[in-house]
Amino acid sequence: MHTKTWNNAVRSAATIILGVTGLVVAPSVRANTANISEQNQTLAVRNNPTTQEFLTTRIYSHNWQNQEAATLHFQSIPLITFLGNDTTETTQRAEKLARRLDQLHQQQADASKFAVKWNEQTEEYTIQYDQEDLIAINDKTILPDTTKKEDVDALQATNRLRRLMGNAEPINIIANKPEPKVLEVASTAGVKGSGGRVMRGVASWYGPGFHGRQTANGERFNQNALTAAHRSLPFGTRVKVTNVRNGRSVVVRINDRGPFTGGRIIDLAAGAAQAIGLKSSGVGTVNLQVLGR
Repeated sequence: MHTKTWNNAVRSAATIILGVTGLVVAPSVRANTANISEQNQTLAVRNNPTTQEFLTTRIYSHNWQNQEAATLHFQSIPLITFLGNDTTETTQRAEKLARRLDQLHQQQADASKFAVKWNEQTEEYTIQYDQEDLIAINDKTILPDTTKKEDVDALQATNRLRRLMGNAEPINIIANKPEPKVLEVASTAGVKGSGGRVMRGVASWYGPGFHGRQTANGERFNQNALTAAHRSLPFGTRVKVTNVRNGRSVVVRINDRGPFTGGRIIDLAAGAAQAIGLKSSGVGTVNLQVLGR
């Protein structure tokens, strides 16, 4: 009985000493403690609702420039970021690609079959595997370290897949890529040189609901014309508008006022928006070069 009491007293004293002084423990105890710590950290990551793990992919949900985002990592490398206004929707889009990449990895896919193609119907750059569309690069699907140029983003994401899936050589060619071109109005008489000031901002477009109505300069609005609305440029000013996403340009004539939505610098007629591949997305980043009147 005395022995038992003495042992309990020793254990209690040891506990107090360890807790107060931080006495160094034996190496074996330290190793076990480290293992437990690592296990707890791993469990914390796996149980974190903002992280999802698959076979070769991992999805991180986060916020990016006031938008909900889900970034897909393949083989621990950031590959694609999905943007939107709803966490569930962005995550579901990421999950679809994650599962397909896992399948390709299990099937020992030929990495050299990853490529990029310009889709003329959707006006987007699409990453493909053996001619199967995997994901389109657009305003809502970007490279995590985006270059702000969708063709470059698409190529970089594709080359990451080629390297990580099987160490294939990088590519620098996009199938069906449209040549940059300038579509001009019928007459450019009186237009000054192309050395005018350049601005960058978000463009939108308008059309059906205003077709036939009177514009701010007194004309009848034609949604199919190469015209645009600007808040301050003089009527008749010609402006070269370039879609930074695909490099396509059009020269428009200012005949109306707007847009009055914050952050937008020009409102294109539907015909002008179609000419530079902006109609399907609704809005997009453009460069404006003022040519003159």
